[in-house]
Amino acid sequence: MKKNSSKKMSLRTLYTSTFGAFILGFCIIFISPMLSGGTYKFEEAQKNEYKTLSNSLQIALVKKEYNSEKQFMRMDFSVKNSTNETSIWDIKYEINSKYIKDDKKPLKTEVTQINDHYFVVVIKDIPKGFSVLSTTIVPKYVHPELQQYDDLEERSVKIYINESKKIVNNQLKNGNERDFKIEYITFQQKDLKDEITFNKKEIESNKLAINEIEKEIAELELDMQYQTDEEKFETKNNINSYKTTIQTHQNDIDTFVQKVEGLNKKIKLLEEKRASL
Repeated sequence: MKKNSSKKMSLRTLYTSTFGAFILGFCIIFISPMLSGGTYKFEEAQKNEYKTLSNSLQIALVKKEYNSEKQFMRMDFSVKNSTNETSIWDIKYEINSKYIKDDKKPLKTEVTQINDHYFVVVIKDIPKGFSVLSTTIVPKYVHPELQQYDDLEERSVKIYINESKKIVNNQLKNGNERDFKIEYITFQQKDLKDEITFNKKEIESNKLAINEIEKEIAELELDMQYQTDEEKFETKNNINSYKTTIQTHQNDIDTFVQKVEGLNKKIKLLEEKRASL
């Protein structure tokens, strides 16, 4: 009996110790940071990474900079609409920002909508040591009564910005709408230049393909003098097939060249627009 009793006491002690260790671990991991003012690791919002706002609407953070001396942050957002389901022209964006250490107090934000596809958010009174900034973007229709149904209802995206030297820019200024529009033109031109680079690579790739095919045709034509009539017939068919492929590559080159010309023209027009602001 004493052995059984001792065994039960040992099991009870072991259970109590294990449970106590679990509770202590929980307190250290989850509760201690709250009491000490520490924070957890939040997934940092990456630039140019589009997140879903609705079935057809996507949003990406394209700029994040923090002036630690003047205690404000600027975030720029790009918006894409993949279909016509969402009336992007009728959308405004509500911003709710808080830093994790004081999540009860919303920060003052200013939203400047440059156009349907781009807006700038300036968040003020962010002290050094804010650790993590939480920002929720809520899209809403200005005139919901004009929509057949509200596909933005209860839609939002939350992002986190971790305090780091990477985002600090103490030369950052809180510009006005004109400044933001000029910067947006620069943003557009950069995208267009990237697209030009891509198209030029496609042109060179197609030129290389044509060059290789022409070498193959030259070899086939050289070999024909040593072929039977039956073999020559088959070789001619292969050569004609290669020539068709060359024409396809040439058509692609012409298309890419036209795209580059159009993109360069757009860059010049944007430059004129910048000058007019």
